Amino acid sequence: MNHYAITMPQLSDTMTEGVVVTWEKQPGDRVERGDIVATVETDKAIMDVEVFKAGYLAGPLADVGATIAVGAALGYITDTAGDVAIADGEVVEAQAQTEMIPHHAGTPIVMPQLSDTMTEGVVVTWEIQPGDAIKRGDIVATVETDKAIMDVEVFQDGFLSGPIADVGSVVEVGHPMGFIVDDAAKANDTGVTISADHKVKDTHHVAPPSADRPAHLPTPKAAPSQISASGNVPPVARPSGRQASPYARKVAAQLGVNLTGLAGTGPSGVIVAADVARARPSMAEVAHSLPQVDVPGQGRKMTSMEKAVSHAMTASLTLPTFNVTVNIDTSALTAAAKAKKVSVTVAIAKACSVAMAKFPRMNWAYQPVDKLVERANHDFGVAVMSNDGGLVVPILHGIEKKPLEALQSDWTGLVERARVRKLAPAEYSNPTFTISNMGMLGVSHFTAIPTPGISAILAIAASGPQGTPFTITGDHRVLNGADVALYLVTLKQIIEAPESWLGAGSAAAESVVPAATTHALVSPIPEGNWDVPVVIVGGGPGGEDCARDLADHGIKVMMVMNEPFPGGECLWRGCIPSKAWRAAADVIRNRAHDAELGVDGTHTPTLNWAQAEKHRRWVQSSRGEMALKADKGMKIDVREGFGEFVDAHTLKITPVEGEPYTVSFGAAVIATGAPAFVPPIPGARENLATGGVVTSDTIWNLATPPKKLGIVGGGVIGVEMAQIFRDFGTEVLMLERHDRILAETEEEIAKHLIALLEKEITVVTSAAINEVSGTAGAMKLRYADKDGTESTFECDIVLMATGKRPDTGKLNLDKVGVELDGAAIKVNARGQTSVPHIYAVGDVIGGHMLAHTAATQGRVAADNLLGHASEYDQDKDCGVTFSRPQAGFVGLSVTQAKAKGIDAVEAKMPMSIDAKAMITGETEGMIKLVADKATGCIIGVHYLADHTDTLIGIGVMMVAGEMTLTQVAKAIFPHPTQTELFGELARRLLNRLRRTAKK
Repeated sequence: MNHYAITMPQLSDTMTEGVVVTWEKQPGDRVERGDIVATVETDKAIMDVEVFKAGYLAGPLADVGATIAVGAALGYITDTAGDVAIADGEVVEAQAQTEMIPHHAGTPIVMPQLSDTMTEGVVVTWEIQPGDAIKRGDIVATVETDKAIMDVEVFQDGFLSGPIADVGSVVEVGHPMGFIVDDAAKANDTGVTISADHKVKDTHHVAPPSADRPAHLPTPKAAPSQISASGNVPPVARPSGRQASPYARKVAAQLGVNLTGLAGTGPSGVIVAADVARARPSMAEVAHSLPQVDVPGQGRKMTSMEKAVSHAMTASLTLPTFNVTVNIDTSALTAAAKAKKVSVTVAIAKACSVAMAKFPRMNWAYQPVDKLVERANHDFGVAVMSNDGGLVVPILHGIEKKPLEALQSDWTGLVERARVRKLAPAEYSNPTFTISNMGMLGVSHFTAIPTPGISAILAIAASGPQGTPFTITGDHRVLNGADVALYLVTLKQIIEAPESWLGAGSAAAESVVPAATTHALVSPIPEGNWDVPVVIVGGGPGGEDCARDLADHGIKVMMVMNEPFPGGECLWRGCIPSKAWRAAADVIRNRAHDAELGVDGTHTPTLNWAQAEKHRRWVQSSRGEMALKADKGMKIDVREGFGEFVDAHTLKITPVEGEPYTVSFGAAVIATGAPAFVPPIPGARENLATGGVVTSDTIWNLATPPKKLGIVGGGVIGVEMAQIFRDFGTEVLMLERHDRILAETEEEIAKHLIALLEKEITVVTSAAINEVSGTAGAMKLRYADKDGTESTFECDIVLMATGKRPDTGKLNLDKVGVELDGAAIKVNARGQTSVPHIYAVGDVIGGHMLAHTAATQGRVAADNLLGHASEYDQDKDCGVTFSRPQAGFVGLSVTQAKAKGIDAVEAKMPMSIDAKAMITGETEGMIKLVADKATGCIIGVHYLADHTDTLIGIGVMMVAGEMTLTQVAKAIFPHPTQTELFGELARRLLNRLRRTAKK
């Protein structure tokens, strides 16, 4: 079952909430499109809440009298009869479209629709005033549409009443411009100003027209959409010796109309917009200008849709068209669509979209005069036979970004409404491409007719000996023969090899689907009667983010973890506990500088280890409980136990208590992390059990901070722990077997930080660690320096900070054929293993072993499982070393960029010149900006600063957003803050590039 939220609509820009006045329907009642389900009181009036989603009303409903924020749920609509309430804790993100109309306002006068492509109009005049009597057939207003100026005729007696849309307001087709009431006493004189984005900007009393500006002179406050959409078009000059309204001159500029000699119908012969519009014939005018042949018999009037189709078809005679046909074998696509339980029509529409990614011109349109509209959105009209035998063309919106399952859901509802001709205007207006499949009727060949607004229409005939004829009729003003021929050839490849884009995202997809289709459909969850569609092994950041994204999209997920709470190493043995210690250490360290700022008496802080540990554990347990509650609230099936593969679709789970059991799955995600690695140093592994040797996984059991600490390994973990315990009062020796510590940190940043570290702790590089011996509290660390001189360091404990290494031995990956790359699982950029329906993310795949990296990879895997070819880009990743000052990176260094063939340049600024750093006494370090010299795009930012963890967010946005030096140089940063360094860096680098370019 699907649930949709009925949200509090927004009547105006100033409205932030509304009060529920009544419910017009109750849970379980049937709701049709356009039904009034409730009334609410806003800051303007009592309004009806009209919904445009058929289904059944479901609770919980907001109480009468309750104040509900704009956008918050009033109640829900379900597509299942008898489903009267959502589940406790269920999160409903899908929304039913809602509108507000004034309560008891009368019969609405709606913006009429002239053509299938019209979606909105601009109010040009009101011919009568509020309170004036109206007779059936009266013209009450004129409006400007995307085709012409037209009269608004009403077919009901009564009196004009507000709210009335102001002259210049942009009103959607089918939405109220004003109202008719049956009693003059009920009429009100409220006017509303509606902006180009269809929002009410203002309400006021309607003022009578001034004597010097008659009501019928069109001077709208806003231009219609086709003018405003192309920017600020300057109006044409006033014709010599003639008067023309400003709006008429603007329309003339848009349509390319010469005002000289044009007859004016405004007061005193003034040229108005209607005159300009008549100079460019509309669809209706083109139709009526053709020879009319007398036909015997008594004719009836066409319906509005019949007239629109008639005018559009006649207007299509103005298109210079041509036809191209290719025969395609659709049998494989038909079978694949059936297996995925989607209609062939939907599958063909998706295939057309996939092919169009390489040929975007197929989705463009000609716009008068001499313009091309370049559209990226794939909103395809697909012809459907209505119950009365005619053809209706509902639109599937957003085909380029939706998976097949979502498109099928959309299509099912569209077809139901199309067959009874109950489509809303937005559901049949403005397609970007059209598909007509008359092959189902046995037609062996036909050509379809494109109408203004599209450049191509696809006609699909019945299958024959050579395949199914696919014929495209194209507009030669937009397309040429090669465009259409190459598109059809690509479409043929895609349809005849559906496994390449409907299957598990195989490499074959890349050979058929062009490189531009980064978000093409992959849909790798195999169909089957599984216990669960997706099982995730591991509950750390990678597994949990993956599970949540899938659950958000309605996928049933099981998450198996060998701990009682989610969070993984980050929460229980890594990021969170170490930063809790770091926070305590920072307070101690900062007190040493208080005297410089004029604060005395704080320079001798004392560590309360018991309280520090209590706080750390509280943070961890609180976050673990919050995470578990959130996961269960999202309907994730969380299981505690150890998971191992039995075969490619079966996982064995061994719980903490009870018997092992198995579950079958469609797809799996491995997110089991990586434990701390202890190298084969004599005595190191033997002393793990005694507690004399600890790792980043086991250091959290200390009774008290050690007085002396030996650290083996000079990476991020070693450096962070070294400074934390130094601030706690511990003497620290760090041994590193390479020639420098912080080997993965940008070279200059590392050099500066190492110099600061060596003032606080003893660092020995190029060290050979010969033996670890002793007992906890009395350990000996024997090592030799680069000259071979041997020494022994006596300490309380030895921390092995020698990195992490994946351990997949107990997962039984050999039983499912998952390949390894050394100790890590081998994956592609999408997170797929050698088994297409099994993914792996986080530390278990190597690379950056960081919590946010794992979380990102988890979301990437989820995206692919949902049917989108998303990829993880390591070149945009980031990280922070929580030293003091903190080191950090985003993206690439100059060295890394040049290794990739990028001509990179950098600029740097020391923190010592920054005003804020000088004020706080935090002047150590620098910030470096790295840019692509050719494009000016920022590709890296590197930090050494006391507040890198805060400043790094700006670097992330610059690199992820692919911002240029010019954009950052022009940005306004507040003073005095350290953020202003980014603007200064960008300007410096730009100036340098200008100077060097001149030489």
